[in-house]
Amino acid sequence: MWILCDNQRVDEDVPRHGGHILRTDTPDHPDFADAIPNPGASTVSADLCKAEVAGLSQIETADKDIETLVAHAGVETNRDLHRVVWQLAWPSVLAMMLQTLNSFMDRGFVGRLGPDALAAVGVGSQLMFVVFSFGMSISVGATALVARFTGEGNKDEARVAGNQALWIAAMMAVVTVLLMLALCHTAVHFMRLEPSAAVLCEKYIRLSLIGVPGLFVMLILIGVYRGIGDTVTVLLVSIAVNIVHLSGDFLLIFGNFGAPRLGLSGGAIALVTSQYVGGLLYILLLARSPLAGMVRRKATLEMEWAKRILNVGIPAAVQNVSRVLSLIAFTAVLARSADATMAVAALTIGLTSESIAFMPGFGFSVAASTLTGQNLGAKRPDRAENAAWAALLQGLVVMSIMGIVFYIFAEQFAHIFTHDKHVVHLAVKYLRISAFAEPFLAFGMILTGALNGAGDTRAPAVAGFLTMWGLRLPMAYVLAITLGFGATGAWWALATSTTVLGFVSYGMFKFGHWKQVRV
Repeated sequence: MWILCDNQRVDEDVPRHGGHILRTDTPDHPDFADAIPNPGASTVSADLCKAEVAGLSQIETADKDIETLVAHAGVETNRDLHRVVWQLAWPSVLAMMLQTLNSFMDRGFVGRLGPDALAAVGVGSQLMFVVFSFGMSISVGATALVARFTGEGNKDEARVAGNQALWIAAMMAVVTVLLMLALCHTAVHFMRLEPSAAVLCEKYIRLSLIGVPGLFVMLILIGVYRGIGDTVTVLLVSIAVNIVHLSGDFLLIFGNFGAPRLGLSGGAIALVTSQYVGGLLYILLLARSPLAGMVRRKATLEMEWAKRILNVGIPAAVQNVSRVLSLIAFTAVLARSADATMAVAALTIGLTSESIAFMPGFGFSVAASTLTGQNLGAKRPDRAENAAWAALLQGLVVMSIMGIVFYIFAEQFAHIFTHDKHVVHLAVKYLRISAFAEPFLAFGMILTGALNGAGDTRAPAVAGFLTMWGLRLPMAYVLAITLGFGATGAWWALATSTTVLGFVSYGMFKFGHWKQVRV
């Protein structure tokens, strides 16, 4: 590994055990740190190492050992800053791309069962995402607190924050499963699917609910690992989860290699199994992380900690649930349009295809969230802001390129999932219209990630609600149904609201009060 000393790189041999970034501090200057470009972890003392950073006079650092997983001070040039962003982002980008591949293949398996099964999974996944959103909201709170404490060098408080997030998730998993079981039939009926697709959808949801406890453990621990800056572990577990899921699909949907032929139910069972495998792997790997002992740190939920986590998490939940419910309502508009079930199937294909851009963008959002939270903890809001802009620039390039790819190869993407001419036609239109909004989607995703990392989840929640419910849905209804443009009108409403939210996200980050938020 290397550290910066008198602006020179100095090699040192260090033990490796569970993190990957060095930071050395003095009480007055918690500013000098450096990245170790190894995904493993290291703890180092840099005794009396000096650095001249961004025009400041040389600072003598103490021999205090502090583990932190994001490069802080040593990251003062644009080149260094972009390097650190990429070190955090690439595992998340790759993990999200693998998840995208998983979604492609999963939808490909299901698509072979026919349009009813494809529509059922599309709607079922949207309804299950409501459940997912509750778990994700706690994960956002965990990331914000763990990142802030990691930046401060307070590992024990980071452990407590993660532990308490798990307790909240356990309770919320029970509540959300019971609610979804009670509301499942009504929710599916609201979507106005054809009867054959509705029966499949309801069965798929009920089976998927079995995996919610495993899913919530995964989500919280993903948030914790991101908070400490360990995105490599998330990547490795994601690989294992995807392998289990797709293997289960291959075996159980079609009955290959002597397995029972279960159709769509087999896909749900494969999903549930992969979620429990993922949750178990994350727990086991905690023993090798800087937060070892986190699960046993406290045996009960403490209300003061619950309040701190939920203060960040509840607005994030509103943001996530609002997004999901608006997508469900958007799907309901499609189901009532002239294109009906075919439009719903095309939306499923379009969203899965678009995740090629969405998932890498999410990876840079993770980098922005981690760097913002940790740098605020280190009392460097200026560096937090610069890191977010660096993450945005990198993500903007990737997502703009993918927008061009969507436009050019829209038909090829659609044919991966189905050969139904009507569905392909609508899916191609979706991808080509959405291509124009991809750069603005980058602004919305990545800057919202930075705000969430700072603990400022209220402003994004309000902005998301207004753009989706105040703009997207009314516009979709008018264009698709009132004016008779069908699914194409709805696609333009979706792209327009995405663009507006991108501009709003820029304004919130540029002029908001996120640097003063306390978590």
